[in-house]
Amino acid sequence: LYIGTIEELGKSAATLPLIKDLAYLEGSYLRKTYEAIRLLEEAIAMPRAKPQLQAECKIALADVLVMTEEIWDASLLYSQVEKDFKYDRLGEQAKFKNAKISYYTGDFKWAKAQLDVLKGSTSKLIANDAMQLSLLITDNTGIDTTVNPLVMFANAELFSLQHQDSSALLFLDSINLLYPGHALADDILFQ
Repeated sequence: LYIGTIEELGKSAATLPLIKDLAYLEGSYLRKTYEAIRLLEEAIAMPRAKPQLQAECKIALADVLVMTEEIWDASLLYSQVEKDFKYDRLGEQAKFKNAKISYYTGDFKWAKAQLDVLKGSTSKLIANDAMQLSLLITDNTGIDTTVNPLVMFANAELFSLQHQDSSALLFLDSINLLYPGHALADDILFQ
């Protein structure tokens, strides 16, 4: 349906939302990441496109790049959107996703600093998500605990996002084996 409509109407600023949605489906569910990246790069470079739609495409492209393990390229795109839409919902969304990259890579102090700023976000969903992740980091990086279980948990979340479920389960099971009774036990079960 998306492809037929885009072929019929052509690729233009008017069909940019359809292109973005098609790329999201290809990248997130069909695992056609190469096609999704190509579509999103075309959409970002499209003349006469609204800056907000281009920013949404940058966020979508960064999401796909996270799935293909191009973490730092994704972080760069999130940072661009965050800078261009500093006082907008898009900027807050990009900042949150960038904080999650820091979390995935084990830079918990930086992630927590960014998340603490986002707790006052105008969007309740972003504020709640930021508070939840900030609390997870705080609860598992205390003075008397090692950060290794949290690093493993963050890796499991990243693998889950990348649809590498067997690797995610391996990390989650390993936490329970290596650190029995750890504070993450409930989070592991939920994950």
